[in-house]
Amino acid sequence: MKTRAITLLSLLKANSRCGQAEIDRTTLVKQAFLVENLKPLYDIWSETFSFVRYNYGPYTEDIFYQLDTLIFNGLVEVTKFHKAVGRIEAQYMITAFGAENFERFVPSEISALTDSVVWALQSIGIDQASKICKLVYQEPEFVNLLEQDLERGVGPENRTVLATAPNAGNRTFQYLTTIAGVSRLSRRENGGLSPREFVRVYLELLASNISP
Repeated sequence: MKTRAITLLSLLKANSRCGQAEIDRTTLVKQAFLVENLKPLYDIWSETFSFVRYNYGPYTEDIFYQLDTLIFNGLVEVTKFHKAVGRIEAQYMITAFGAENFERFVPSEISALTDSVVWALQSIGIDQASKICKLVYQEPEFVNLLEQDLERGVGPENRTVLATAPNAGNRTFQYLTTIAGVSRLSRRENGGLSPREFVRVYLELLASNISP
């Protein structure tokens, strides 16, 4: 199974563990975007999803192709589906078969990362699609690209490629590296923050910019 499908399966499993078995499309896309950018914390350096900035948010159609693969193989199911003008509303959850066979497909480092992201989002109260969208719009590389596009007069209907954190020139990667360095200096005796704690602190920093 491809890493892209595995990452989505792991996210759905993590949400189920945290008491939210059914996840809507918007939330799943934004969670996958956060996972993509936080991979260096778990020493995962290959690109999984290639995101673009579209209609003001990170987007990739590949997520829906991979969901179809998971559904076809009985690992994920669609629990709600509604087609409106110009958009599709749907919710997904991992099946009993997917949960039973989870460890066969998902490497421990991906499971640990997706668990950390979902746990951190819930621990800081970011458990709704509208909130996670606001959080992601504070993400450094997304903000950087949006500013560049505005300066160049590139509108929201144009798809602009978003570099992900494994790229050393990525604004998010630089941000995470700086915070990690400060963590090591300030807590040298205790070994610094664990990756799981680091994910929470990072998301808290993004959430601090969200207006009530």
